[in-house]
This record gives sequence, C-alpha cells and structure tokens, in this order.
Amino acid sequence: MKWFERFYTKEKWIKKSVEIEGKLYDKLKEISEKELDASINKIIDACISSLEFGDTVVIYQKEKDEINVARSVIVRESTYKKLEETREKYGISISKIINIAIREGIEIYNKAK
Repeated sequence: MKWFERFYTKEKWIKKSVEIEGKLYDKLKEISEKELDASINKIIDACISSLEFGDTVVIYQKEKDEINVARSVIVRESTYKKLEETREKYGISISKIINIAIREGIEIYNKAK
C-alpha cells in the first residue's frame, strides 16, 4: 500500500444530530482513545461506508436499560448520501442506520483483533 492510499480524497463533511446508544458510543470512544489513530466521527463514517444490507435489514433490539444519547456526528458527504439512500430504501431512521452500522462495525473490529 502506498502512503497516500491510506487517506480519503478531500470531501465536504456534513454535521448531523442523531441518537446513538450509550454503550456503542462508549466503545467507539475507547477504540478512538486507546486503539486506533482515528476520531469517533471518522470511525462512525468508516462503519457507515462499509455497511451492507443486501436484501434484508437486521434491526437489533436495544437492551432494556440502554439509553440513546443525542450526539452531533460529522460524516463525509458521500457517506451522508448513502445514509439518505438507505433511509429511503428501507424506511428506517438515519439514527437506526447509524446504530446498526456502529454495532456491526464494532463486531467486525472485535473479530479481527
């Protein structure tokens, strides 16, 4: 891999307020602070970018005492377009899509470690 292949090309970033499950956000924070040289926003952006639904959508049941916390996230414009297309196709909220992407991203990350 060439050094410049490690980076995305310049793109506009879009700020969006969403609700993220507290435990998922805490795990992202831990990964960002202790394991990867990436901000929480960049990890969220990467999780969304790699999300593939296919023909079915798996919506996870939130734990009984789990709370969603409103957060401002910043994602690349192309990632936001993917969120909008997914929202229209499946009829689920952007917050749910982001939570699904984070959960699946964390699961894939944990298996790879």
